[in-house]
Amino acid sequence: MAINLNDFTESALAEQEPSVRDDAEAEAAMEAGVPQGFRRLKWDEPVLAGDFVVHEQSGFEPWEGPAGFRAASFLKPIYRRMKPAKTGKSK
Repeated sequence: MAINLNDFTESALAEQEPSVRDDAEAEAAMEAGVPQGFRRLKWDEPVLAGDFVVHEQSGFEPWEGPAGFRAASFLKPIYRRMKPAKTGKSK
């Protein structure tokens, strides 16, 4: 049986096992391990080829499935490489 953490109140979460964390704590823990140059997709952004799915054991793996799904449809966070900042110099 799956547990939806959004259905719990703060008091119900406090009664759960210590291993159960709220969404903010889980997100902060995941963000702490994100390599520089990556950003997490917002919930409504489409997932494209070249984006990365985070797996606990194997780390970042490239998404090789079809494009067009919204990031919110995935159970795992999806990351995209950030484009390098333009220097403003023209040749």
